[in-house]
Amino acid sequence: MRTTRGKPTYERIVLGDSKIGEAMAEALALEEQVDRYAHRFHTYPAGLHPDAARDLLQLFEGERVLDPFCGGGTVPVEVRAAGRIALGQDLSTIALRVARARTASPDEAFLTRLRSRARKLTAIAREAREDPPEQVYQGVHEWYAPHALWELESIRQGISESEEDLKPLLKALFSSILIKVSWRRSDTSGGRERHHRPAGTTAILFHKKTRELARHLAAYRDAIPEGTPEAKLRIGDARHLRLEDPVQLILTSPPYPGTYDYLPLQHLRRIWFMEDRHDEAHEIGSRRSWRAGGKQARRDWAGASAEWTTSAAAALEPGGHLVVVIGDGLTPAGPIDSSQVTEQAARVAGLENVARASLERPDHARGTSRWEHVFAFRKPLS
Repeated sequence: MRTTRGKPTYERIVLGDSKIGEAMAEALALEEQVDRYAHRFHTYPAGLHPDAARDLLQLFEGERVLDPFCGGGTVPVEVRAAGRIALGQDLSTIALRVARARTASPDEAFLTRLRSRARKLTAIAREAREDPPEQVYQGVHEWYAPHALWELESIRQGISESEEDLKPLLKALFSSILIKVSWRRSDTSGGRERHHRPAGTTAILFHKKTRELARHLAAYRDAIPEGTPEAKLRIGDARHLRLEDPVQLILTSPPYPGTYDYLPLQHLRRIWFMEDRHDEAHEIGSRRSWRAGGKQARRDWAGASAEWTTSAAAALEPGGHLVVVIGDGLTPAGPIDSSQVTEQAARVAGLENVARASLERPDHARGTSRWEHVFAFRKPLS
């Protein structure tokens, strides 16, 4: 085993333009924890490493940058920090709530009001003794200690009574603590681990997260070049992009096949926010899709990959680039090679292959290894 600049690797492959490929390999290898901007304020599964997003952006020109699988907003955050126009899309309302919070750059007066409101909600929540409404209670009560339920419900009600412009960030902050104070093992595991937290700690955590987010957003605001517009983030399926104007760069990391069920992982948050689950049927490459049969799941995922890549190609200006970060799948039906499907989808979409970097790394959780890839494709000028 050898080590690149970040993660340990077994093998490393670079094809195409060697300068771009080597730089992409270095970006893909990064793993050091980042405490920059608001990247860490809300856990969101399998996001692109912030430094990888930053370094990949530096390799390709283009003012308008789109991430059609923006998730928690890692790419849009780094796009704005680079002084470029950030566009993002995702199927998940939870993801968009996180991404909009991370890409915000409010002034000091707003942040003062945010902290003040959170402090008041915290004080009220520490004395709360009221269960959530029945439709929420039935879905969540088995996952929380009674006092945590009371404190969360108090905060939720308090947010609904807050000033309209404060609600988006307050909701994102509420979302950020829902798994941490629950008995769920983690954001990527549905297992249950009961533990004891003293009464009041849920409310205090909400206040602590507010102060943390305000501090990071202030630093982010100061880092963004003057005149950089707000990020434009919307709900939508990557297979059906609808943009007002073409983009020069698309940088994205679509779901690795068979790795996560991204949308069902958010079920506790959806219940607290009283949101439906209509979008789960449209999730690409979900882990649950492989349980019914590998052959059909592979065909569906390959077809969806071709659809979103063709949609992305149509959104690019001639000469623009599509940069895709994706890993191989490890499914009940066996390993899934993402590289072949990704390259085939790009060919079908009429894109040229500029460079590819692939790293084989240990997957300790499964006792095996996994390949991860980054591809750079270009839309021909004619």
